[in-house]
Amino acid sequence: MENSVRLASTGQAPVVDLVAATPARSSPGSQAGLARLAAAKFNGGILRPGDTVTVRIFDTSEQGLVSTASATSLDLGSFKVDNGGFIDVPYAGRLRAAGSTPSALQGRIASGLKGSSISPEATVFVSETGSSGFTVNGAVNQAGRFNLTTQGERVLDAIALAGGPSSPSGETEVTVIRGRDRASASMDRLLLDQAQNIFVQPGDQIFLGRDATSFTSFGAFASPGEFRFQPGELTLAQAVARSGGLLNDRANARRVYLLRSEPADVARNLGVLPPGDPTTGLVPIIYRIDMKQPASLFAMQNFPMRKGDILYVPDSAGADIRRALNPFQAAQQQTTAAPPQ
Repeated sequence: MENSVRLASTGQAPVVDLVAATPARSSPGSQAGLARLAAAKFNGGILRPGDTVTVRIFDTSEQGLVSTASATSLDLGSFKVDNGGFIDVPYAGRLRAAGSTPSALQGRIASGLKGSSISPEATVFVSETGSSGFTVNGAVNQAGRFNLTTQGERVLDAIALAGGPSSPSGETEVTVIRGRDRASASMDRLLLDQAQNIFVQPGDQIFLGRDATSFTSFGAFASPGEFRFQPGELTLAQAVARSGGLLNDRANARRVYLLRSEPADVARNLGVLPPGDPTTGLVPIIYRIDMKQPASLFAMQNFPMRKGDILYVPDSAGADIRRALNPFQAAQQQTTAAPPQ
């Protein structure tokens, strides 16, 4: 099995056998799309940092803290839940609010008043939700900030609130940014796969980008060129077919190459990066397919193509494969250190 190719001018470029790579390519989250960020539906009844609550206290005793000849209640005012999740309530002190329901916070305030009031009670209602918003930007008709409701909006609901995508679904990629994490899926995949239509969470940033997804084939194919993706998944076997198949009298069927940039976790699974390597982002990898082997043909049927993929098949007469792959290998050297032999 061919594992790598060494070039004196560019160092070592990873060339991985497709059949051997198929089991190792499975990596948590690498192909999950938006489903990797799946979370429970937004619960509007839970207080969060940024919410503002209005508090009123009562005392049914005649000698109560707030009892007067005309009233037995006092509006303490409005309090914003700070970034730590707390509010400071007069007489009751500093209380944890985030993660509680308004009714649970009422009981906490009443308990805090017991040292200075005889029969304290409290009411709490949310006067402003400060942390339940999300934004939708990019290739939409009405970008903006929107508030989550108790119905629990999903990504497609969020896109609809922003007026829908402004570019064709086949050319639109949806990215959800949640804190330091992010995940992406094509609009077509989002429409076809319910698992991609995840619940939006407070603070989410949803970005739609226009991306004419395509792959390119060149070399000894019958009809090489650039091909746009159609709705649904395109496999490597189908990509070869769309390129017209191999030229029988020219193509080296034992040396078909797929050039792609993979996530760093996939590169580690393949052995291209050492287990402890800190590399993040994308790592260029070259997959080799031997179409004379039945196992390769089966693997091609289950290998999904991705945007930007490049297919190359050299002439059987002995084309200079190293020279053809040289630009991709040079990019690989700049992205990550060469793996050990």
